[in-house]
Amino acid sequence: MEWKTFDWKNQKVGQKGEVLTKVVYKCGFCKGTGFISSKGNTKCFVCSGAGTVQVPSPAVICAYCNGEGRSYLNRDLTCIICKGKGVVNVNSKDIEICQTCKGRGREKGVDLPCLICKGKGIIPKM
Repeated sequence: MEWKTFDWKNQKVGQKGEVLTKVVYKCGFCKGTGFISSKGNTKCFVCSGAGTVQVPSPAVICAYCNGEGRSYLNRDLTCIICKGKGVVNVNSKDIEICQTCKGRGREKGVDLPCLICKGKGIIPKM
């Protein structure tokens, strides 16, 4: 399976290792609606009901939650890596897939974030 990034704002799938250069993205937790679907009319606490979040550029889609912004273990909680945004900031545009977790953000058979990439699925190129 090839690891891909997904630009929620433009609905565009990128190639493996591609960084996103936008600053504003759809909120991963509420999927851009501004409301938490399981709670009815409750405003999303990640984006405060705006439906969008800001993440400094460069960024990649969170590998740990696959950009959904929800915890892998409990869908009512935010992802511990992206804090519910679905997108995480990276330090450099020169990145590569983490070989330890194969870009998944967690090692095979383990639900905790990868210790090498810290759940982002990517590492800076050496």
